Amino acid sequence: MDKEFRDITKIEEKARNIRIKYALTQEEFGKILGISKSYVSDIENGYAGLSINHINKICNFASVNFDYMLDLEDSVNKNVIKIEKINLRLLGDNLKSIRKELDYTQEKMAKKLNISRTLVTHYEKGVRTIRTADLKQICELSGFSADWCVGKTSNCIKRQIKKKIKPEEIKKLLKV
Repeated sequence: MDKEFRDITKIEEKARNIRIKYALTQEEFGKILGISKSYVSDIENGYAGLSINHINKICNFASVNFDYMLDLEDSVNKNVIKIEKINLRLLGDNLKSIRKELDYTQEKMAKKLNISRTLVTHYEKGVRTIRTADLKQICELSGFSADWCVGKTSNCIKRQIKKKIKPEEIKKLLKV
């Protein structure tokens, strides 16, 4: 069975660039991340993605922050804590407080993320590790720092939300 190809994202591109910057082979990089050389190859070729646990290991190794890796910031903030393992309970509590700050029900958050309400509940209870894409989307939606969400900083960092222009708004602007 053929692997399903997807476009490589900024996250995977940054991971590959870090591997190259440190002159690591895919096998050496895989050992750092706890994955096989072939899985590193799949990531770099757009067949697989990085989990938040993989991203945490990259952040610790290269002294970069989650917000940089998730392409929420352009520059690297080296003032973040290196944590061995992401505390899912803390992450869940932070996700719940973001949802409440947005004044969303679990149902509304689920619709925004295009996932089930049950999955939102599991994220908030720390029962399941959040998918990288969902964490990125929550941070983009709320302006909260991914570093704060995962516990790499104790400061509750919130940045200005970049407003995305909808296609119909672009059409209106071009008609002027």
